[in-house]
Amino acid sequence: MSPPSPEPAAALPLWKRADLWAGAMFIAWGLFALAAGYDLPLGRAGRLGAGYAPRLLAFVLIGIGVLLAVRSPFTHDEAELTIAWRPLVVIVGSVLAFAALLNSAGLIVAVVASVGLASFASPDNGWRSAVVLGLSLAFFSWALFVKGLGLPIPVWMP
Repeated sequence: MSPPSPEPAAALPLWKRADLWAGAMFIAWGLFALAAGYDLPLGRAGRLGAGYAPRLLAFVLIGIGVLLAVRSPFTHDEAELTIAWRPLVVIVGSVLAFAALLNSAGLIVAVVASVGLASFASPDNGWRSAVVLGLSLAFFSWALFVKGLGLPIPVWMP
């Protein structure tokens, strides 16, 4: 027996379309960002305030969400209603590990450990790519945040 064929776009109800739900998510995050940064000052053209970038990014998120929602009647992708638990748990654990290690072990160790843990989210990832990506991200994080911006982040164990 062959697996059932996917429903054509005309037969798939609009509320089951993946792009509609992705658009709704982008719009919701954009509205949340607008609400969270509502009281931050915008500044003026020559001197941007603290609220300029968050508000700009919020409008970009809302715009992407509207584009996805508008295009959803013309797509064929059905929304997955199951939760992929392994990637969810591993990625959240990776972020928590980064937060726990940053002050105690330093930026380099925290980035490499976080990337190493996150690589277990998919069985397609190998250890070689995780090591190369972790070391590359650690170097660029150090170059950008410590050297470029001068942030007081511990690089190695204090």
